[in-house]
Amino acid sequence: MPQSYFALFNLEPRFALPIEQLELAYRALATRVHPDRYANAGPAEQRQALALATDANEGYRTLRKPVLRARHLLSLRGIDTTTGGIATAPEFLLEQMEWREALGDVQATRDGNALQRLDTAVRGRAAALQAQLARQLDTEGNHPAAAQSVQQLMFVEKLIADIDEARALLEA
Repeated sequence: MPQSYFALFNLEPRFALPIEQLELAYRALATRVHPDRYANAGPAEQRQALALATDANEGYRTLRKPVLRARHLLSLRGIDTTTGGIATAPEFLLEQMEWREALGDVQATRDGNALQRLDTAVRGRAAALQAQLARQLDTEGNHPAAAQSVQQLMFVEKLIADIDEARALLEA
């Protein structure tokens, strides 16, 4: 069973995690295990503090990002989302192809208004997927559906990154 970052921060393992609660828990733990506090301790205690500080940093990075938080929750429940085998709905793939084509058109025409409309649509889809994951993981316990939603959110987040890159190039 993988280590639970939720347990590390003494948080309930839920997708709908208040980020402020995570930040408070992280700061408290990071302060408690910061390697500087163990400068005069023995080597074993220093190694243990460093390992815990490393885990705290990795746990914070994981729980802070919705897709990584969902993947972590699923891994705690025995579901691996890192390998293939999770089917993606054809409608979703078609939507992705249309958005990718629209992004290509925007880049070719340098149309900032069209880019903004695409960005709004894609970020709306990301928000809807996050709400769907909260239901699937926290309420329904529908792990296979949540694994599909995670895959979709990964696609959408990559598209958002590409849109942000296109915006930067348009503004340059």
